[in-house]
Amino acid sequence: MRFFELLNTQHVLALIILTLIFAILFGVTLSVLPMLGSKARVSKIKAVQHFVDGIQKADGPFPMIIALIVGGTVLWAIYYILYYGLSEVIL
Repeated sequence: MRFFELLNTQHVLALIILTLIFAILFGVTLSVLPMLGSKARVSKIKAVQHFVDGIQKADGPFPMIIALIVGGTVLWAIYYILYYGLSEVIL
């Protein structure tokens, strides 16, 4: 039981906002990935290695959004561990 009923509403709204932000960023990521774009943009990437069945390895750009997601996950994990470790909360 919570002492303040408004806190439940704030948590739900925060989760909805975070979900919408993630969905928007994920949609933007899918729209700018080099392998999902037009043929002209995909054809500019040169293949470095050729494998069996026509599979190619190329030196394409690493999308910035994926780097931000990975970096944010690592920072969140470090913060989570330090916060609960230093506050001595028993989970």
